[in-house]
Amino acid sequence: MTENEIKGLMEKYLNGTITKKEESLLEQFDGNLLSKNRKGIFKNERHKKRIAKQLSQNIVGPDKRISFLKWTRVAASLAVMASLGYLLYSKTETKEVEEPIVEIVRTTEWGQKLNLTLADGTQVRLNSGSTLKYPNRFEGDMRHVALIGEAFFDVAKNPDKPFVIESGEVRTTVLGTSFNVNTYPDNDQIAVTVATGKVKVASQESEIFLEPNEQGVFNTKTKSMTKERVDITTALNWKKGVIHFEDVPLSQVLETLEKWYGVSFVLDNQNAGNCHISASYDNELLSTVMESIVFAKKGLRYEFLEDHKILIKGKCTD
Repeated sequence: MTENEIKGLMEKYLNGTITKKEESLLEQFDGNLLSKNRKGIFKNERHKKRIAKQLSQNIVGPDKRISFLKWTRVAASLAVMASLGYLLYSKTETKEVEEPIVEIVRTTEWGQKLNLTLADGTQVRLNSGSTLKYPNRFEGDMRHVALIGEAFFDVAKNPDKPFVIESGEVRTTVLGTSFNVNTYPDNDQIAVTVATGKVKVASQESEIFLEPNEQGVFNTKTKSMTKERVDITTALNWKKGVIHFEDVPLSQVLETLEKWYGVSFVLDNQNAGNCHISASYDNELLSTVMESIVFAKKGLRYEFLEDHKILIKGKCTD
């Protein structure tokens, strides 16, 4: 008999739906099985009686009586079949089916941010215009996620299962630490900035190790990897809702504001983009930011249009 046929007969037997002919086949199989595996099934006679009693109590109803000898044979068969890798359940048990691993995809629009907690306890702060792909649970010898955009990771420590972030051509590997990854598609650089712990950043061409207040930058055009010390507070301003500009051209300022607030800017005079801005904004409304800019640059004006567009008019007079 095949494995499925044997399992089917055993289930019928335990459910009380087996026919006489099928029961005869099963008993013949039991006899052959016992003759080959009699040794080692039970530790002793006491063990044999205890198993038989447990099976009788768990499976047989009050209206059904089966001889002790038959239950001993059933117990032996179950023990042997379990050793051979068969899985049998009594009618009072429920089969536990392991749920498949599901890939979760979380995306933020421009102007949105999102806090996530992964299955291992890792905390993630997802910046605007970003996508994180991760499983509903981590299995195997690695915790693997994929990032497009920017996110700050506070990774739960697990020395036996490294946490790996795929971001384009760069793979960041940690055991338990906190760091920032910036990998927006429209940027030709992928930057990893470490807050705590130690991080390995690798591409096909090279790899570097980063410690707190260090930033690794991979250039997607030259395929080169560099490392430098940075002010981690400034690098993580976005996480706290702070925007800081230090002598930055207005064109670059507007690009940042587009991502931060989910709007788009139109320059009436392209030369206005060369104006330089130095300012900090701590969780301010967009209208407050715009008033600050036109106050500092007297020749500029702005106008809110439809579809989240803002028109910048005039020119810098500084």
